[in-house]
Amino acid sequence: MIGIEKSNTKRTMKLQNDTGIQWFSFMYGKKVFFIASFLFSTLVHSQTLADYINEAEQNNPELKAKKYEYEASLEKAEEVRSYENTSFGAGYFISEAETRTGAQKAMFSANQAIPWFGTLKARKNKEISTSEIYKNELDVLSRKIALGVKQKYYELYGYRAKEKILKEQKQLIENYKEILLSEVSNNKTSAVDVLKIEIALNELDNTIEILKGTMLNTETGFNTILDRDGFEDLIVPDNLIIPDEEPTMVIDDILYHPELLKYDTLDEMMNAQKKVNTKERMPGLSIGLDYVIVEERPDLTFDDNGKDIIMPKVSVSIPLFSRKYTSRDKQFELQQESYVLQRESAQNELGETLEKAINNRITARINFDTQLKNKIQAKQAEEIALSGYQTGQAAFGDLLEIQKMLLDFEIKQVEAIQEYFIQTAIINYLN
Repeated sequence: MIGIEKSNTKRTMKLQNDTGIQWFSFMYGKKVFFIASFLFSTLVHSQTLADYINEAEQNNPELKAKKYEYEASLEKAEEVRSYENTSFGAGYFISEAETRTGAQKAMFSANQAIPWFGTLKARKNKEISTSEIYKNELDVLSRKIALGVKQKYYELYGYRAKEKILKEQKQLIENYKEILLSEVSNNKTSAVDVLKIEIALNELDNTIEILKGTMLNTETGFNTILDRDGFEDLIVPDNLIIPDEEPTMVIDDILYHPELLKYDTLDEMMNAQKKVNTKERMPGLSIGLDYVIVEERPDLTFDDNGKDIIMPKVSVSIPLFSRKYTSRDKQFELQQESYVLQRESAQNELGETLEKAINNRITARINFDTQLKNKIQAKQAEEIALSGYQTGQAAFGDLLEIQKMLLDFEIKQVEAIQEYFIQTAIINYLN
């Protein structure tokens, strides 16, 4: 097999080297450019991601509904501070009751029930505890929205990075095709190699088209999370870099996760409800006033003739049958026991999820480093294959096979980066 001319070989090798990502450039000494681009991309990435999270939270209808529920619960705390309605009554004596000072014509009354001392405060504290539950749910939902945005953000990054790699690979294969066509016209190579190139291009086109559909679905899902009216462009970074060192994790931080604090808040609400129950089993007071209109007696003259009657009243309601209050206390205690067990179960589940995310992130780093080594070795194999092809000691199919390997390594490297940041988002949600 006749070798490729030196100028074409240099051109091909340059095109292949141009497809390397910045980590590969870093390995060859382009440190200043790499660090500057890394800092810039990190700054843009964090700002853009924060904007998306803020937009999603502002537009999310479920989060808005939770906020209204929380505000309504705060108003409930004001409601229970009020006394029960004051009752007023009026009556007319159809059959008049005769008294020494005259006949009773009509009666007016007013009555106000007053709960036992401290009852209103206990009810208010109970409703404040209830409002904390809504506040906790707000926090959990906000975290879930942020996690959903981050996951779509990093998924979209991965698909776009893959598309870029595939297009660069396609351009490189097309350049191989041009070189081979010139070789075939000069009877320096076989048409079979050209057909192999065509098959490789067809496979790349097929992969790119499938990826476009997947990417479109991800963009649609992203816009849905942002609750946008139409389909708008989404900006994600061109590259993401896995940090050199793995962040230190404090597993105990999960104990203060809102999903677990919810059960602490529920327990506090039960304690507040117990205090309300204790107050309500105490006697209730009621004060009132009756006013009776008395008609003057026309046949007599004396000082109190026709004098109206004013009668203040005080009444006490005593809960003689207190079984319902005892039953309530028992219900509250059983509910608190349930919350303790639910918290333990939720903690175990979150702990398992956190440990899995940490292990997956470490695995992603290992995969990234492995693919980086594979790429370096594949580049060396590529140079050997090119040299062998020039001297007729290697077939063109060997060169294509190495290109497939390089493409696979680059795709897996992008997937490792994508997985690393998705798992980081899950870890951040849990801490």
